[in-house]
Amino acid sequence: MKFSRCFSFRTLLFLLVSILFPYAVRADPLDDRIRSLMSERHIPGAAVAVIKDGRVVRMKGYGVASLEFGVPVTTQTVFEIGSVSKQMTAAAIMLLVQDGKVRLDERISKYLPDTPDAWRDVTVRHLLTHTSGIKSYTSLGGFGLSERMTMADFIKKLSPHPLEFTPGEKNIYSNSGYNLLAYIIETQSGKKYIEFMREKIFLPLGMTKTRDRDPQFVIPLRAAGYEWNVDHHSGRDGDLTDLMGAGSIVSTIEDMTKWEAALRGDKFLSSGSKKEIWKQFTFNNGKLSPYGLGWRISDVRGTKLIGHTGQTAGFGSAIFRYVDNGVTTIALTNLGTSGMGSLLAVNAAKAYIPTLSLNALTATLTVASPLHENLERAVRGRYSNDVDAALFTPDATRRLSTERARAAAERLAAFAPVREVRIVKEELVEGERTFSVIAKTERRIYLWRAVVDGDGKISSLELDEEE
Repeated sequence: MKFSRCFSFRTLLFLLVSILFPYAVRADPLDDRIRSLMSERHIPGAAVAVIKDGRVVRMKGYGVASLEFGVPVTTQTVFEIGSVSKQMTAAAIMLLVQDGKVRLDERISKYLPDTPDAWRDVTVRHLLTHTSGIKSYTSLGGFGLSERMTMADFIKKLSPHPLEFTPGEKNIYSNSGYNLLAYIIETQSGKKYIEFMREKIFLPLGMTKTRDRDPQFVIPLRAAGYEWNVDHHSGRDGDLTDLMGAGSIVSTIEDMTKWEAALRGDKFLSSGSKKEIWKQFTFNNGKLSPYGLGWRISDVRGTKLIGHTGQTAGFGSAIFRYVDNGVTTIALTNLGTSGMGSLLAVNAAKAYIPTLSLNALTATLTVASPLHENLERAVRGRYSNDVDAALFTPDATRRLSTERARAAAERLAAFAPVREVRIVKEELVEGERTFSVIAKTERRIYLWRAVVDGDGKISSLELDEEE
């Protein structure tokens, strides 16, 4: 009997080890990476999905949806998706185009009442591509959600502001365009914007948790939004802007995978409509814009990327479609620090597309010696919290000297010293000399974006990527 009991215990122990050991061996590097990034950047919660060749190969929640209650993020947690909403608004416009109710190159005055004379040459396509010249209302006061503005209120309040440029001349991001598109959806469909979205997009695609973010609605499993203030979290600002068609939608990671699946077929949008939304706009001078209809279109280290990010108070999101590789990554977060959705989505993509790694940037660009030295000194300074005012414009110096910027530099200092700095690319972005700069430490690689003005001063220095 004694032998039998001992044998049974050993057998049970062996079976437990046999079951658990494979999971210990198969540690997930991407899970570890996501959790590490969330810890470093103070992201309370996130949901991440990866779709490969039409199949969901990863869909998980990380961290908490509520710091107050410790509620974990799941695939059903509801996040604000911010400007990722724009591609859905654009899709709604294309549904009306398919039905013959809207024409992309028609003047918006045909669809909207009482538009000012200054907007007479603005078309639907201009609104979709941020090329209308209409000033973005999110840079103005008086457009809060609490105002409960009507279409007439919105147009009347926006009308006195002059166009920032001739329609079609350039691309300047304008949330106004997407609110106006939402009003076009209402005038041409006879339904409220969110009703049209629900009836024609969300419900047909099975996106049952996707809806309007308005705080007056009780939304089950809604995540709380947070900000990181140097050394502590705080609740997001409750004075919300009325984003409507520009960014008013909440969704779950599960619903977002359904959205991505719909984009792969032709039952939702026709092949012609998808070709239209993923086509770069052509400016008046014949050059191409980086923007299509609700999507940014770019090339990342030889890989075509069609994607968008979203940012609202307390939340960040991203959806990136690497079309040449058949990979899509989606990330939703409940932290308002800019770029957190993109950070997680990009790192998820690199786990499936190794050529996206910053290690792939092997070229070194020859730049005039003084400028090269200035860029290198500026980048190295971010790892020691040293802002040399002689290198930067006054505005850039102020931005890099804030408490938040100093806190960001302290995080970078943990990975110092910098062993190598290389300039890998120079380009003109909206008329500004823009440099891509690689910085390597022992444990990390960083990609910085520096903008240099006509006097050789650095007007902007931003961290684009790290791995």
